[in-house]
Amino acid sequence: MVKSSEVKPGQLLKSMPSFVSYEKIEAELLDMNFKEISKSTVVSDSRFWVKHVYRKGTETITLSDEIGEVLYLRDPVVTICGNTETIKRMKKVA
Repeated sequence: MVKSSEVKPGQLLKSMPSFVSYEKIEAELLDMNFKEISKSTVVSDSRFWVKHVYRKGTETITLSDEIGEVLYLRDPVVTICGNTETIKRMKKVA
């Protein structure tokens, strides 16, 4: 999780749901030269999530992908601590 105290001058903190697959978002992050630095499984409200943390310089993006039954489509949640260009680009993908 990105804390508001980690937001550097010139950066914004933005969280948004996505209506595209985790794989498509990850491909865009890798294209933007973000590197995955952490991956963990989180249990919250009787649900399981896989949380991925990506970093490029001082920018951090978390991508939470809910693991559920195959019959139910789950949309990832993207949380960005980055500059406006990064946020605009991720909005286009999400």
